[in-house]
Amino acid sequence: MTHRCSRPHARSLVLVLVLILLALVLASCRSKPTPTKSAQVARVTATTLPVTATVMPPTASPLPTATALPAATALPTATAIPPTATSLPTATAISPTATPTQAPTETPMPTPTVQPTVPPLPTAAATATPDAAIVKVNADIINVRSGPGTAYPVIDRLDGGATQKIVGKSEDGKWWQIAIKEGNGWVASELVTAGGPMQGVAVVKAAPPPTAAPQAQAAAAAVGGPAPRPSGGGSFGYGIQIDPWGDRGAAIGAIKNMGFNWAKFQLPWKDFEGQRGQRNWPDDIIGDLNGNGLNILVSIVKAPDWARPGNTDRSVEGPPADPGAYASFVGEFAARYCGRVQAIEVWNEQNLDYEWGREPLDPARYVRLLAAAYGAIKRACPNTVVVSGALTPTGAPPPVAMDDFTYLERMYQAGLKNYADAIGAHPSGFNVAPDVPGGAPACDFIRGQGSLYVGPCNSPHHSWSFRSTMEGYRNIMLKYGDGNKRIWPTEFGWAAGWTGQPGYEYAKDNTPDEQAQWTVRAYQMMRNWGFVGPAFLWNLNYNQSHPGSELAQWGIMGRPAYDWLRGMAK
Repeated sequence: MTHRCSRPHARSLVLVLVLILLALVLASCRSKPTPTKSAQVARVTATTLPVTATVMPPTASPLPTATALPAATALPTATAIPPTATSLPTATAISPTATPTQAPTETPMPTPTVQPTVPPLPTAAATATPDAAIVKVNADIINVRSGPGTAYPVIDRLDGGATQKIVGKSEDGKWWQIAIKEGNGWVASELVTAGGPMQGVAVVKAAPPPTAAPQAQAAAAAVGGPAPRPSGGGSFGYGIQIDPWGDRGAAIGAIKNMGFNWAKFQLPWKDFEGQRGQRNWPDDIIGDLNGNGLNILVSIVKAPDWARPGNTDRSVEGPPADPGAYASFVGEFAARYCGRVQAIEVWNEQNLDYEWGREPLDPARYVRLLAAAYGAIKRACPNTVVVSGALTPTGAPPPVAMDDFTYLERMYQAGLKNYADAIGAHPSGFNVAPDVPGGAPACDFIRGQGSLYVGPCNSPHHSWSFRSTMEGYRNIMLKYGDGNKRIWPTEFGWAAGWTGQPGYEYAKDNTPDEQAQWTVRAYQMMRNWGFVGPAFLWNLNYNQSHPGSELAQWGIMGRPAYDWLRGMAK
């Protein structure tokens, strides 16, 4: 007969199974770490399995289902969750980024110290600090003035690359006031580069510039001590300019053969002091001329590049930035040749832009140069005659030129009378005879000659006339109380035989015989005037040393003029 289990027995079995399951769960809790919320969820799911088992139909052999507990005890799966749940290292890995105050993020802070761009500028004399406005000198050398303009005297000098602290600026913004060791000075903004914080630089109102004459006195005093008062410039003499680098022996013989007693040559300063302080000297030229009994006039011109200002045009010749640099050279020259060189001419045709670096034509500035040179020459050799730089006769307007009468008057207003023994002049003749005045008479003369060049008619002016130029200078000298001095014509003459250079077409109108006749007549006029010193014809021998050049048109070697002058009564 078939045996059936009673319902009470089945229930007892189920209860036993539940108790066993609970015991297993409790044992697991004691041996494992406290699970996370996820593990607890998994365990709840696992412990519900007996409930599922309880819904199974009561079969005679339910135990196999109950013994499947090992499968139901998926606790190893639940216990595998803690590594995932304990993934806090992932969270803690954020901490280096989350702590920006650590030293590694603070070390870049020195970067702001590179803000000032000016301190790297090299200078030994810089007084600027990284937070100050400064200037850096762009030119080789510049002047520092007492005020914001070229009318103020030079009080110091700065070399190229030097930097100085800015303490103010001019009202027009064209000048910076800077700190120097003696106080404050001014530099032109176009010659420097400004840098640093500029917002705090205030406008400084400067006093009016001093008059020109005191400036010249300061320039003379700057090269040391008082100099002798100017003399009257000697007496009349017969001179001629030569090319000293040509056949010098032939030139000396020709001068002596004419019965002349003066020779002139031009000395380019730039060729004898190309580097500051490295000077060489024309001992051979001076020795040859002086050794043959000739008096010597040397015109010293053309500043070397290192001495010129930053605003100059280096394609043409020009003056130095500092008068003292020129004075130092001519002073040593005068000392070296004292007693052998009788006269020095300070510059040449400074009323022309291409002789003045195409800088603003400035008679007062020239007088400062003259004053410095005069003092240096006279202290070195008191008997040397100092001749002011001869002006070129012209009516052309600035900026190309300045009328020579106007320029001469302004030189006097700047103190010329105190710094020259003689007044230089270049009375040109063009195609007008020496005794013909300028203006209408000159125009009438060239029309009567049938001249092709009619400049004296197109623009009537004294500069076309040798006579009008000389008489005009004399009248200006008398006006300024300088009548005891003589005019030294350091160049004069007439060109003949045009060589094709534009601007010299008047040479086509002059024959070699007219060149000879007019030159002799000019010497006679000057000797008779009584206010002329040695007169130097331009020129003896450039037609041989530079044939075909503009210079050659005036040369007299091998021409009638040479013979006429040799036979002229002296």
